[in-house]
Amino acid sequence: MTEIGSAFADAAAGGPLLLGLLAAAAAGLISFASPCVVPLVPGYMSYLAGLVGGQVEFKNNQAVVTKQRQWAVVGAALLFILGFTVVFVLATVSVFGAISMLTLNADVLMRVGGIVTILMGIVFMGGIGFMQNDTRMAPKRWTNWLGAPLLGGVFALGWTP
Repeated sequence: MTEIGSAFADAAAGGPLLLGLLAAAAAGLISFASPCVVPLVPGYMSYLAGLVGGQVEFKNNQAVVTKQRQWAVVGAALLFILGFTVVFVLATVSVFGAISMLTLNADVLMRVGGIVTILMGIVFMGGIGFMQNDTRMAPKRWTNWLGAPLLGGVFALGWTP
C-alpha cells in the first residue's frame, strides 16, 4: 500500500465517523467503475427502467418524474442492495465454515475435481449424447418488488467468483 493509501485508511478507520462514511462512499463510487462491475450495470439499469416504465409525463413542455416513481426506484434499489448483501454475507459465512472441511479433505477433493474435469471435457467434445440437448426457457418478467432482491442475489452469485 502506498503512503497516501495507508494514511487515508488510517484516517478513515481511526477518525470521525463521518470521515469513515465518506471514505466508504468514495470507495464504492470508485469500485462502481471497475472492470468487474461495469458489465453488471446494463442489467441493473434495465431492470430499474422496466420497473419504473418508459412513460414520461409532460407539464408545460417539460418532462416530469412523479414522486411515486422516484420512490419506486429508490425502493427497488434498496431491495437490490439487500439481496446482494444477503448473498455476500451468506457466501462469506459459508466460506469460513468450509475452509476447515476443505483442508481436511484436500486429497479427496483433488481427485473428485480431476474426475469432474475429465467428464466435462468428454461432454464438451460431444462424447455423452444426452448432455448435448439444447433446452430453452421463456423467462417470466419479474419487474416488481420481488424481483429486486432476487436480481441482487443473482448478480452477487455471478460476481462472487
